[in-house]
Amino acid sequence: MESNIHNYMEILVGKRFIELDFHQLYTLDQITDMKCIALNQLPTLYIRYSLDMLAATPQKKLVRYNEMVAAAVENAEKMVANDRRERNTDFENIVRYVPKDRFELEDEEEPFSGELKLD
Repeated sequence: MESNIHNYMEILVGKRFIELDFHQLYTLDQITDMKCIALNQLPTLYIRYSLDMLAATPQKKLVRYNEMVAAAVENAEKMVANDRRERNTDFENIVRYVPKDRFELEDEEEPFSGELKLD
């Protein structure tokens, strides 16, 4: 894959971490864990150029992306704050994440059926 192709959600998650001053509150390991946890809750959105993405995406959708990122980062922070590895207690109360924020397909989009039709 070309080096200039990247997941736009990584940019938004990184910006959110900066907004919340996580570098002042958490260790590098905790920040890395939180970024992974947050990104795993979000859909991937591969782009080549951020500027093209911003120009071609309606404002309403950009706001929705930011809302999704805020929720994912909040969930990730809670999981790291309640890290069961640090508590040294039994593992009965394991937090199980149930995704609540997912993309909804646009009217003209169809979900991938798993079949490729090559003509």
